[in-house]
Amino acid sequence: MLGTSAPPTGLAVISQSFGLRADVITADGDVLGWAYTGAAPPVVTIHYRGAEVAHARACLFRPDLLQAGYGHGHYSYRARLRRRFPAGRVTLTLTSGAVAESVRLEVPPQTNPAPCTVEALVAPPPTWTVADLLACPGCLPWAEHLTAMGTARFIDAAFRFVLHRWPSDAESRVHARALARGTLTGEALITRLLRSHERADMEPTRMSPYDPDFLFDTVISHEASPGNLHAHAE
Repeated sequence: MLGTSAPPTGLAVISQSFGLRADVITADGDVLGWAYTGAAPPVVTIHYRGAEVAHARACLFRPDLLQAGYGHGHYSYRARLRRRFPAGRVTLTLTSGAVAESVRLEVPPQTNPAPCTVEALVAPPPTWTVADLLACPGCLPWAEHLTAMGTARFIDAAFRFVLHRWPSDAESRVHARALARGTLTGEALITRLLRSHERADMEPTRMSPYDPDFLFDTVISHEASPGNLHAHAE
C-alpha cells in the first residue's frame, strides 16, 4: 500500500532509526499512519502538490508498533485532510522534521464526517494496557530511568505508575536494598508490580508516556522534573 520515492533536496533519507508512514485514507477523510523518531512524538505534516493539507502529532498507541520494537508504541496519528479528493489513487508527501516520504494511497468514496459528539471529545486517546507492558517489558529504558532518578524516586514512581499509591517504608527499604545489591533491576521491579495480586483488581489501561503526569523520563523516553514527584511522606 505504501510507495516510496527519493526525498526532495535537503531532506534526509529515511533510516532504520526513523519510520514515517501513512497506511490508509478513511471514508471520513482522515489519514492514518505512524511516525517514529525514538524520542518525543513528532508532528507529521502532509502535503499535496506542495500545499499542506493535514498535520497531526504522532502520539497515539498502536500495539503492532510496540510488538515490532518501536519503543513504547505511542507513535501513530490520525490527520484530518483539509480538502476532499475524488475516489482513486493520490500521491501525498509526508514530512516530519528533516525527513520526507512520498506515499501513494487509495482514496475511497468519501462520506460526510459524522458530527462530533461530547463523548468523542472527552474520550481518552488509545493507550497501552498492563498486558502490553508485560508482553514488552523492555519497551522503556528502565535502567536509565533508575540511574537518572535515583533509587528512592524510581521506587516511588514505579509504585505510583503501577499501583497508584506510594510504597510503604518497608517496601521502599526492601526494594532499595535489592536494587543496590543487583538482585533486582528496574525492569524486574516494574514487572513484579504489574504481576502483583493488588494490580490484578485495577483498571488495565496505563498512562501514556506522553501524558504530562507520566512519572518517568520519556526523553530517555520528557525529562522528568522534580515537580512530577512529590516528596514521599515518611
